[in-house]
Amino acid sequence: MVGLPKLDAADGAVLEDFRISLWKPFQDNYEDKWDQEKWDAAVEDFEARQDPAALLSLREQKIIPPWDAVAAQIQKGPPPFLRPGWKSPLLGKSVDLEWIDRDAFTWIQGSREGWRTKKVLVIEFWASWCRPCHRVFQHLSEMTDHPDVKVLTYNHEGIFNQSPTDTDALKAFIQEHGNINYPVFVDENRVAIDAIFRPGQNLSIPLVFIITPKDGVVHWIGNADAEDMGEPLEKVLSSL
Repeated sequence: MVGLPKLDAADGAVLEDFRISLWKPFQDNYEDKWDQEKWDAAVEDFEARQDPAALLSLREQKIIPPWDAVAAQIQKGPPPFLRPGWKSPLLGKSVDLEWIDRDAFTWIQGSREGWRTKKVLVIEFWASWCRPCHRVFQHLSEMTDHPDVKVLTYNHEGIFNQSPTDTDALKAFIQEHGNINYPVFVDENRVAIDAIFRPGQNLSIPLVFIITPKDGVVHWIGNADAEDMGEPLEKVLSSL
């Protein structure tokens, strides 16, 4: 991932003011909630506070785009799955799980055997570069100890850009962390991605599906962490 260039104090102050005064306050003002007059006034006020040379420097470095480009990006709004009240079209629906047994994945560790006989199936999509994914490792490992739960995880380092996965590097990553104690498969053919990740339309990671194998019903989809997953998992288990 390419980071921002190192900024001097003046440029850094302008960028921080941009985030606080323009970027963050308008994030909820997308589509029909956009107020052009309010935006123009905020931009005018922002420019009046800045050192023109510092603002020009950020323009030339393409760190702060032209105002019309910034406004257009904000007006477009966040992806649907990040908007309040959004629900995945797969939630509460039955999905085909036959793809799990296909010989289409690169095995890294663990086994998929026995998933059909468990009360609950937990499927996670992740990548090693995804820092939030790291926070889920321990919790998923603890889930594997539950007699009624099967955990299956699908890694694809290029899940959003289709770049290949270096399986040797992935194995080294898993060994280094030491708390990834559950099945890991590389979905290099995008079978799992096409089966439920993309149809679920929550295109972010770490993404977890809580499913009952007996009927294929998706009971929960979420950007996982221990708190988010715990309650819906217990709710499903207690209902069976």
